[in-house]
Order: sequence, then C-alpha cells, then structure tokens
Amino acid sequence: MITAKGFIDQIYLDERRAARLSCPPDLRPGPGQYLLASTRSNPAVPLALPVYTTGNYPGGFYVAAPLPNGANWLPGTALDLRGPLGRGFNLPAQARKVALAAPVGNGTRVLALLEPALAQNASVVMCCDQPPADLPAALEILPAAALLEITIWADYLACQVPREHLPGLLNLLTPERSNMYPAGRPSSTNSIAPRSNSAQVLVETPVPCAGLADCGVCAVSLRPGRDFKLACKDGPVFDIY
Repeated sequence: MITAKGFIDQIYLDERRAARLSCPPDLRPGPGQYLLASTRSNPAVPLALPVYTTGNYPGGFYVAAPLPNGANWLPGTALDLRGPLGRGFNLPAQARKVALAAPVGNGTRVLALLEPALAQNASVVMCCDQPPADLPAALEILPAAALLEITIWADYLACQVPREHLPGLLNLLTPERSNMYPAGRPSSTNSIAPRSNSAQVLVETPVPCAGLADCGVCAVSLRPGRDFKLACKDGPVFDIY
C-alpha cells in the first residue's frame, strides 16, 4: 500500500466521470479497486473518502461519478491518498466477449473495464437501464433485462450492484441459491455459469475502516451458510461462481 499526495485537476458534471485526479502511477487503482482520499481543508469530514476509477489518463485517473458523500473538492485541491485498496476485477487476457452489467444505477465503476477490454480486441456489451451518456460507439448497450441472455454469449461478466441488491443478482445467476432455476434462466452449455473466474461482481457498500478495524459495516454474503466477507479487503469485487 502506498501513501502519497494527489491533486484534483478537473471536476466534471457528466454522469460517468466526477473528477480527474493526478497521482503517482503506482497509486492508480485498478478497475474495481479504490483509494482513500482526504484533505485537510475540510475538517467537517474526519474520515478519508473512498474513490474508484472509471479509467486512466497519463497523469492519473478519472474518478468514477459521483464524488463521495461529503466531498467538496475543487480543481487544485490537494489530497492525501492511500492505496490501492481492495480486490479488483480480473479481466482474463483471453476474454473476447465481455459483458458489463449494472442492473441498478449507471455502472460507472464497472466501466473501468471498458478500455482494457477494447485494448485486447474484445467485443463489449453493457446491460444497463441508465447508462451514462457519451459512451463510445464500440460499446453496445442493452437493457438490464437482457443479462441472462448475455451470459450465454459472454466469456466474462463483470457486474456492479448496491449491496442491498446483491441477493437478487445472485438468485438470478447462481442456481444453488434457490430450489429451481428462475424462469428464463439460460440452460445452454455455452453459458458462463458456473465456470470459475468467469463472472465477478463489485458490491457497492460503505467501507469506513478500509480494512484496518474489521468493523463489519461492509460485510456481505455470497453463499447461504458461508462466512461473511468484508468488501473493504476481501472485495469489493467477488467471484460469482
């Protein structure tokens, strides 16, 4: 883990990028990972705030929208940064059919995989009902209801959901969580289910201690009867299968 200074270069008002943050190259979080950022200019916010990437640029990275609650950063604001923290996405180098999914919200954090996937000549589809505007034409957009259909096509799936919606996503994609397949669940042997390392989910949840105190605020369960995992250090990205 690295500690260094960073700076807010620019603030954005679009739906995908909240800010452009300059920082040392080895401090840039990978897709799905996060940094803790704090500034001494805002004593009303005593804890460092987590920031996620939605893509890199040569001097740093773009902060995924929205800015963390309580952040009143302006261009030129100096930040104390710590990270990268957590477990991020693991895009297989051989993946050529990549599906990004945000059943709830606009998926700004999962979009950090877009440029790496395109760089390895993968076709990329996003299942989302509220995608950000101005996405590249190379990204095909489908409604969230197409997620099951896309699991037949994709060889890698990356999802992003708030913690309260995680059980619904897992019930949809993992048969062991229910007594029968949900209606419409793909049964094709070409489906990514249940291949290991083929599907991952980023769980959106507060991470106030960032793994330092094991406070349990970010605890999640991915399997019935299994131990809880902590999104701050075991995640926030977890394998679905």
